[in-house]
Amino acid sequence: MSTSEPSDRYHHGDLRRALVEAALELLLEGGTEALGMRELARRVGVSSAAPYRHFRDKQALIQAVAAAGFALFLEAVEAAKAGVAVDEQFGAMAEAYVQFALRYPRLYKLMFSSELGKFEDKDLRRAADAAYASLAVAAAKQDPEAPGEAAISAWAFVHGLSMLLLDEQLLGVSAATAEPLVRKLTRRHAQRFGKPHSG
Repeated sequence: MSTSEPSDRYHHGDLRRALVEAALELLLEGGTEALGMRELARRVGVSSAAPYRHFRDKQALIQAVAAAGFALFLEAVEAAKAGVAVDEQFGAMAEAYVQFALRYPRLYKLMFSSELGKFEDKDLRRAADAAYASLAVAAAKQDPEAPGEAAISAWAFVHGLSMLLLDEQLLGVSAATAEPLVRKLTRRHAQRFGKPHSG
C-alpha cells in the first residue's frame, strides 16, 4: 500500500494516535533529539507531509507526547491504589510515581521540562492537571486541615526523590537498585501525615 495515501490506512483520528505512539517510542529510544518529523513518518509508514496535518511543528508533537506521558502516569498511580487499604493508598501511589520516573526517565524529564509551554497547550495542561490532582487528592485526605500544603509537600517529595535518583545524586543508589529505598521512603513520608480522614 502506498504511503502517500495515509487516509487509506488511518481514519477517525487513528493517524494522530499512531503518530503520538510512534513518537513516544522514538523518545524512549533516543530522547527528544530522535523526534524528527521525517523519521516519525517513516516509522508509521506515511508520507513525510502527513505528520504536519496533525502537528504544526516539532514543538506541538513534543507537547502531544508529554500529554500522552501524563496519561500513562495517571494510569500508573491510579492502578497503584486499586485493592489497597485506604490508609496505604497514598504510600502506594507515591511509590508508583517514583517508579514511573525510573522506568521512563526520558519521558518523565520531558513531562516536567520548562520548555513545554504547558499553559499554552490546553490538552497538555489538562493531562498534567489530572495527573497532579490524583496524587494531590490522596495527600489531602491524609491531612484535611491543610490539604493544599499536604499536596505540595507530597509532590515536592516524590518529584525531588525521582530527580535525585535519575541524576544519580544518592551515593551508592542507582535506578536499578533503588526499589527498596523508594518503598521505604515513600511509606515513611506517607506515615508522617497520619491516618487518612474520611468524608
